[in-house]
Amino acid sequence: MDHLFTVAGQTATPISRTGLAAESLLERQHLQEWVIAHPQVLGESVLVVTAEYDRWADTDGVPARDRLDVLGLDVTGRLVVVELKRGTADRDVHLQAITYAALVSRFDLGTLAQAHRDFLSRRGQDLDIDACPQRLLDHVDGEWSPELLQRPRQVIIAADFPKQVTHSVVWLSEMSLDIDLIQVGLWKVEGHLVAGFTKVYPTPEVEEFTLAPARVEGEAAAKKLQERSRSRNAVHVLFDAGLLPDGTRLLMRPRHGVTDAIRNDIHSWVAEDTRRATATWVNNTAKPLVWDADGASYSPTGLANHIFTGVTGRTADGIQGTTWWDVDTAHVPADVDPEEWAKLADTDLTWLARQLIGTGKR
Repeated sequence: MDHLFTVAGQTATPISRTGLAAESLLERQHLQEWVIAHPQVLGESVLVVTAEYDRWADTDGVPARDRLDVLGLDVTGRLVVVELKRGTADRDVHLQAITYAALVSRFDLGTLAQAHRDFLSRRGQDLDIDACPQRLLDHVDGEWSPELLQRPRQVIIAADFPKQVTHSVVWLSEMSLDIDLIQVGLWKVEGHLVAGFTKVYPTPEVEEFTLAPARVEGEAAAKKLQERSRSRNAVHVLFDAGLLPDGTRLLMRPRHGVTDAIRNDIHSWVAEDTRRATATWVNNTAKPLVWDADGASYSPTGLANHIFTGVTGRTADGIQGTTWWDVDTAHVPADVDPEEWAKLADTDLTWLARQLIGTGKR
């Protein structure tokens, strides 16, 4: 934001811009704490795993001095490496971020769980070491994927970015590295300080037309990430619209990601216990489906993957789970017009979301 005003009717008064250094605000004690307290600035639904991580060691056991500012985990199962600068970013800040991304790409669930427990302990929160892995697993929408862990997303937050950084980041993004640049600004408003976080790269247009999916060895991981993101977006559209009341019954119709043979196997498996074919919708963006077969909560993709694995014994590969669940119009929720509800017959969650955003594609 280049210009900010306080407004009273026809009068707009400019707000003076300031900076973290000018206000004696520090990178670690202040900016870092803002990000930890409000991880939504890093993207949708990011769990902070740790901060100030410095448990690196060379092969000879000598500790390294590098200190990772913040490490997060998003719902797609990717790590989020965060580099913070309270002023203008250094010309090589992207190289720092890449170095940390390379280091954390070797983390596994056990390493992350230990780091998370240590982080919580330093902040006065005690969590049993056995509960930490489950907390991480529960945060991920779908099955835990070591392949996605190897492809961290990087976020650099600074007051400004020199052109050497922006040019490099654009090129690196075109080479399939995911790097976000977020500008932090500070203003004085009637004696109060106001902080703002603005994503300056990539813009939505760049994300759609410039960034390419990972190539060759990263193709499967990129596909899996894309499917998870699509599924999650559909759930959020439905949640925000309030289209489906709590208690809406859903019928399983395996579509995306299965062959005819596997689809027949699933139908045979369902015939053994018809509860396997139904779920109940709850307006929760993380896990909105309660499966009748076990009473547990799942994301649409998470439940589709669970069913696929249960039937085939194999790990699912990029299923878009929102295509698997149709509205059961035979069960009309309370306070819903039956005639309007009947129009949702044979519609899956993906199609409903697309109708709401106006694409109309099935």
